[in-house]
Amino acid sequence: MCLAKAYLNKQDSEPVLQDIAYIRLHDNRVELETLFGQGKIIPGRIIEIDFAASKILIEQYLQPAAPDEGV
Repeated sequence: MCLAKAYLNKQDSEPVLQDIAYIRLHDNRVELETLFGQGKIIPGRIIEIDFAASKILIEQYLQPAAPDEGV
């Protein structure tokens, strides 16, 4: 099985997380979870998903944005 790998800011050479099975998008952050339950929250936004290469490219915000409304 070839699950997705997430990279930050214009395709860093090393993935920030591998074997990603679940993604939840918010206004100011991306929540990732692996098939094995390891989670990571990244302040930023997804700018590209390449399904053929199983690659997710995330633009990471350098400063945390304001929290989501109603969360």
